[in-house]
Amino acid sequence: MMVIYACFSGTHAGVIAAALHLGWLTPAHLPDWRQLKKLPHFDAPEGQGGLRYLGRDSAGTSVYTAAVGHDGEAARRAVATFLRIMGREQGEIIWVDVSRRVSLLWRLGGFCRRYPHLAAPGRWLLCWSLRRDYPTMVALVKESRRQVAGDPGSPAPAPMIRTRFQAKT
Repeated sequence: MMVIYACFSGTHAGVIAAALHLGWLTPAHLPDWRQLKKLPHFDAPEGQGGLRYLGRDSAGTSVYTAAVGHDGEAARRAVATFLRIMGREQGEIIWVDVSRRVSLLWRLGGFCRRYPHLAAPGRWLLCWSLRRDYPTMVALVKESRRQVAGDPGSPAPAPMIRTRFQAKT
């Protein structure tokens, strides 16, 4: 089983969600910027596109982040197509598009962080937005962990990839 937390650059919301999933961040404690900067790939200028492996959770589930740019749905379809070509089992990936659940100010902060002259305001926006969006990310991770465990209270999987949390904000 794999869980992929997707966001625009794969270096902010996706990394925080993956860190929550792996137990590197505590759901009850809002992390500060120094804690976040210690996370692998957080706020790193690694560019757009690609999957990054972050680790395995206690149940042996592989956890990744995905940098998907403006078209997370196209990236999800590409992964589904690849799985089908490789003959992989249906539903062995949970795709969580975190970027659709964070606030507009969060997204603006992440955008600003890509430009040196806007990095400071971008950091401020991300830190401020984290207060609002952290509980949302905690809930997303809790739901994905429930799906990994096969909790009967979780929504039924869709073919090939369980696409959750795709609702537009």
